[in-house]
Amino acid sequence: MTEQRSGDRDDWLARMPQVAAEVMENTAFSEVRQAPDEPRYDQQAGAVSLEVLEPTGGQFSLLIDRGLLTSLTRLVYALPDEEITPAMADDLLAELLNTIAGRFLAEVLPPEQGFSLGIPRIEPGPGPAPPCPALRWDLTVDNLPFTLLFCHSSP
Repeated sequence: MTEQRSGDRDDWLARMPQVAAEVMENTAFSEVRQAPDEPRYDQQAGAVSLEVLEPTGGQFSLLIDRGLLTSLTRLVYALPDEEITPAMADDLLAELLNTIAGRFLAEVLPPEQGFSLGIPRIEPGPGPAPPCPALRWDLTVDNLPFTLLFCHSSP
């Protein structure tokens, strides 16, 4: 395992794409790439947030193109599009963020540092910008975008 540090912004920026790629590849056999530009999301986009309870306040968010979410849901559940329900897509959306956030914190925090996450909350569309400065990662799977944000609420 790699050396773990907290507080190094550049380290956090570098690690998230690696963690997201590993989770997407293990969950849905999908290759993740860096997005060439900042994606624009419409109101149909999937959105979920997840509060970091310990060791410090903060929030992870995941925005995902509806087509990508449908494609991933189809792969995970092995169902045709017409059999995929909104609840299935929401469950996968929440599970993706929960897994990515947990793996990410396990990577960047010191080994002896535990953490606690809240319950993922499905949001109605992409919503407004985070209420605090955020780290942002714009990524794609099959040229369809998803964005991860981390908003650290402590100064």
